[in-house]
Amino acid sequence: MSEQRSNKFRPPEQNVSNDFLAEEEVSNDSPESQRKKSQAFSLGIAVFVHAVIFSILAFIVIANFDSEEIEMIVEASSSNTDVVPEKRSFAKKVTLEKPAPPSRRAEKTITATNASSIVMPEITTFSDTPAFGNDFGDGFGIGGFGDGRGGAKFFGTSGGGNRIILVIDTSTSMNNNCGPNGIKALRREIVRTLAALSPNISFNIICFGKDCDGFAPQPVKANSGNIARAKSWMNAYFINKKGGGAFDRTRTSEWGSKGTDNNGIKYAAILPGAVPALAGTSGSSRMDLALVAAFFQKPSSVFLIADGEPGTSKNGQKLSNTAIVDLVLQEAKRIYTGSRLPKVNCISVKGIGQAILKDIARRFGGNYKAVDPAKI
Repeated sequence: MSEQRSNKFRPPEQNVSNDFLAEEEVSNDSPESQRKKSQAFSLGIAVFVHAVIFSILAFIVIANFDSEEIEMIVEASSSNTDVVPEKRSFAKKVTLEKPAPPSRRAEKTITATNASSIVMPEITTFSDTPAFGNDFGDGFGIGGFGDGRGGAKFFGTSGGGNRIILVIDTSTSMNNNCGPNGIKALRREIVRTLAALSPNISFNIICFGKDCDGFAPQPVKANSGNIARAKSWMNAYFINKKGGGAFDRTRTSEWGSKGTDNNGIKYAAILPGAVPALAGTSGSSRMDLALVAAFFQKPSSVFLIADGEPGTSKNGQKLSNTAIVDLVLQEAKRIYTGSRLPKVNCISVKGIGQAILKDIARRFGGNYKAVDPAKI
């Protein structure tokens, strides 16, 4: 029997030189041990080969990712639910390139330093210089009716529209009832009223005694030149011949239909014979004639200041105040056929003549006011 050595741990023998040896190795391996070693080696080789193959495949996939096609499904909006979305694919390679240089060099930018002037078409303008005729009919033809915004104030009363006419009593009694200070205040109020007008507003002045003077045949624009002319035009009134003036009451009473006084100042002569409705009338303080003359110019507002009642007679018979107002209103309605009548504001000096002035203001939708110019 062959001798077999035990693999179990045994205490060291006394005569053994190495006390630390716990077991002995068998010099020759068994077949089972060799088989296990072979399997382990093969498994290691297989794992290594698979790792190498996996790494190669991963590299190939990453390298070709950008060249793979991108698939998109484009579905058009439609109310038909039976439509099957169409599958489309596309692939596009994008490369960044520098922009091509311009074909030609850009011209130098031109910058305007001054605004260009615009040449407007030439517009023919008409002079406001009165075209005086031989009588009232020629000089005071029916004008256009202003419908723009505007307005004026005179002694605290106001009127709208863009055609304003001041009707001023210049009879000799005005000097007595107003006094020197009152006349100065009246002149200032006239200038103040005109100066406050907008440039788009037109104005005129009619002065009356036994007949009437017009500053212009038709209202003129309220520019500085016309206002200065109107102020100068009014300076000759309220002086009378006793005071060294060139005329009493009106220029027409002194020079008739001539249209120019002895100083070369022009005026529009207004005589009763020029108005058919007032033909055959006469008298003093002809506010009725002045109002009808104003209406022929189609004003939007009229301001009347007076210190008494008109003494109008027709065919030798004196007319009552009511008859006079009826006549004025009748003529106004004829002139303004189909249009709105103008507003007439009436100012009484110290309340004198208030009855007829209140009646006129009431019938023409205006206001009445009594003032003492000397106290203004």
